[in-house]
Amino acid sequence: MAPPEKERSMKRIIAEASVQYATGRSVPQQQFASGTDLSTYELWTKKKALPKLIDELGGDARLLWIGPKRLERVVLFLHEGAFLLPASAVLMSFWRYVQLKLEKENLEVGVALLSYSLAPDAVFPTPLKQTGLALDFLLAAGVKPQNLQLAGASAGGNLVVQVLSQMLHPLAGVPEIRLPGPLRGALLISPWVSLSGTSKSHRENDGRDIISRSSLTAMGAQILKDVPATDIAFIEAVRAPESWFDGVGRCVDRVMITAGGAEILRDDIIAFGEAFKRHHEKTELVVQKGGLHVDVLFEALLGEKAAGSVAPLTIEWLAAGFSADPFA
Repeated sequence: MAPPEKERSMKRIIAEASVQYATGRSVPQQQFASGTDLSTYELWTKKKALPKLIDELGGDARLLWIGPKRLERVVLFLHEGAFLLPASAVLMSFWRYVQLKLEKENLEVGVALLSYSLAPDAVFPTPLKQTGLALDFLLAAGVKPQNLQLAGASAGGNLVVQVLSQMLHPLAGVPEIRLPGPLRGALLISPWVSLSGTSKSHRENDGRDIISRSSLTAMGAQILKDVPATDIAFIEAVRAPESWFDGVGRCVDRVMITAGGAEILRDDIIAFGEAFKRHHEKTELVVQKGGLHVDVLFEALLGEKAAGSVAPLTIEWLAAGFSADPFA
C-alpha cells in the first residue's frame, strides 16, 4: 500500500506493485527471472540503440558503460540487489537519464556500472575486491580521483561504505585501495547499512515499502552467514565502532546519503548518516517524505514531481561535484 502522505500516479502505483510482486518471490525464482548483468545490459543497449561498451577487469568483474565511454568525469555505480540479484534495466535507464540531464548542464560524464559477482557463488569480500579492480582500472585509464564520483543504491550503497572502510582499515587478503587523492564524491541511495533489520522502521513500514521485511531479512541472513564477526563493521555500518570513520575526509571530498520516509531501512540509514556526519562535515543526509526504497529511480523515470523529490537534488549534487573546483 502506498504511503498516504505522498500522492502517486496510477503508473507509479502499477510500477511499485510490480516490484513488490517480484521481490516477494524466492531468491532462486528472482535470479532465474532476472538473468545476469550482462544479458540485461545487452538487451537494454539494443532497445535504447546505444553502443555496447564493456571493459573486462579480471576476477569475473567488468564495467558496463551507460551511453558513451568518457574518462574526463566519471560516475562509478554499484548496483542494488542484496548481493544476490543483478542490475536492473530500470537502473540503467535511470543513469542514462542522469547522464542526459548533466549534458544539459554542459557536463559530459561517463557512467560505468560495475558488474560484480553475486552470492551464493561469491561471498564477502569478493564484491569489495572487484570494486577495487574497477577503481584501479579507471585510475590507470587516466581518470583523476577529483573527477570520480562513486555511487551505489541499496546493496551498492553498502558496497560504497565497504570501499571507504577498506581505505581506512585494510582487510587482510583484500588489496588495499590506494588513491592519489580523495574521491570527488560518494552518493549512497537507500544504502543497506543493516542486514539484520531490527529497527522500528522495519516493522512500521513493512507492507508500505516495495520490499517486505521478511524478504530483506532473509536475504540479509544469507549474506551475513559468510561474514566473520571480526569484519562485521564492513557489512553492517550501523554496528561499526564510533571511531570507525575517523579520517574519512581523506578518502572522499563530499557525501550524500538518501532515504525514504516510508522505507523499511529508514531508521538504519538515519542512524548511520548521523554517525557518519560526525566524521565528515561535508555530508548531506536527505530523508524524502513518503519515499520508498530507492525511490529516486521511480521518481526520475516516471516523472514524479511531488514535494521533496530527491531526483533533482541528486542530479544537482552530482553536477556541483563535477563543476566545482575540487581544490577550493
